[in-house]
Amino acid sequence: MNTDRDIQISFLEWVKVKNPQLRFADELVTLLDISKDSAYRRMRGDTLLTFNEIRKISQHFNASLDTFFNLSKDTVLFHKRMLNVNFGYNEFLNAVLQSIQLIQRKESFHMTFIAKDIPPFHYFRFPELSAFKSYFWMKSILKEPTLSNKVFNRNVISPEMTRLCEEIWDAYQQVPSLEIWSDETFNVTLRQMEYSYEVGVLTKVQLENLIDELRQLLNLLAKEAEAGVKMSPCNKPVPNGKYELYYNEIEIGDNTIFFSMDEQRMVHKTYNMLNLLSTTDNEFCENIERYIATVLQKSIPISNSSEKERMRFFNTMHNKLNEFERVTS
Repeated sequence: MNTDRDIQISFLEWVKVKNPQLRFADELVTLLDISKDSAYRRMRGDTLLTFNEIRKISQHFNASLDTFFNLSKDTVLFHKRMLNVNFGYNEFLNAVLQSIQLIQRKESFHMTFIAKDIPPFHYFRFPELSAFKSYFWMKSILKEPTLSNKVFNRNVISPEMTRLCEEIWDAYQQVPSLEIWSDETFNVTLRQMEYSYEVGVLTKVQLENLIDELRQLLNLLAKEAEAGVKMSPCNKPVPNGKYELYYNEIEIGDNTIFFSMDEQRMVHKTYNMLNLLSTTDNEFCENIERYIATVLQKSIPISNSSEKERMRFFNTMHNKLNEFERVTS
């Protein structure tokens, strides 16, 4: 990769690979205001890009030249998804759905989730839990003005949000996944429910319904862990839905999501609970991959043949839920 032409071909191919969901030539036509033939000439290196065209491509596709040329080994380029006035909860759900659908376009793909909280996909298959988590995030974290004086009710969550949550679960159940939980993972939702009940936005009946769905969730996860595969609503194994669960005694500091897609890697790190930082930086992804391997070495497998550890793990979760039900009754 010595000539300007070689470098340009490699750069545009690198940008294209990072955005496989797009028709890249069409994107260049619109972005650079050129004909399709001119777009292909640039992709083949027959026409060299101008500095202004390189700037436009880099900004539009979040494609750092530092990363491409590996100029700074101490700098990592992240794409942020920060919830604010212009990027609300609906947009967040859409972004999650698009991320899962994106990796499913690859021939081989896998997700690893180091979970501070129960991965939200699991909540989304239970109507009351799904609505409550959405309500809690929107009211307490996002400070949604329309919910400031509203108590919890499934109707405060729009049909569009409900549909998106269901679509996310439908997509997620077909992604081979490995999850690592700690003792704290199950506690997060219990504290959110306790707080909501104590401040009066949850009724006793609603709390009981949430506890009942959490119990159903634990029972379903135990079946999935035993079978090593995700289950459909009718308790049938989902094709390609391989499921592995591990227990780690050390408290997990944040949610880390690692995607492997053919030869590509991508990492999502959460901050402020729902905001996401995403990167495909090779060195950073390799570092996270090594970190996951280290965590797994110190974790107990709960899936497949580990019956004794699986029973112990889920008995502990059920005991937490039973104690929570007792103290809130």
